[in-house]
Amino acid sequence: MECSTAESMVNRYIDRSLNEEELEEFLEHVTSCSSCYDELETYFIVHEAIQQLDDEGESMMDLQHLLEQDLKKSRRICLTRKITRWLVLTAAVILILILAGGFAFLIWNIWR
Repeated sequence: MECSTAESMVNRYIDRSLNEEELEEFLEHVTSCSSCYDELETYFIVHEAIQQLDDEGESMMDLQHLLEQDLKKSRRICLTRKITRWLVLTAAVILILILAGGFAFLIWNIWR
C-alpha cells in the first residue's frame, strides 16, 4: 500500500468504516511506516480529545496509549475473522469429504 492510500484511509479507520481487507492492509502499512503511523496518531489524538471534551467530566487519558490499544483491538478483530474463515472453510471441506465418501459408499453398494 502506498502512503497516499493509507493517509486517505485514516479517517475511515477512526470512524470504523474500513472493510475487512482494507483494515488488514491499513494496519500492516501503519505498523511498518512511521510517517503514516504519525499521521494516524495525530488524527486519532485530535478525534479522541474532541470526544473527551464532548463527554464532560471524563479526565484526559493517555491518548497515545489509547491508539495502541485501538490498533491491538483492530488486529485482534482481523485475526479472529481470519480464523473464523479458516474454520468455516475447513468444516465445509470436511462436510464435502463426508458426503463424497457416503455417496461413493452408496454407489459401491448399488453396483456390488
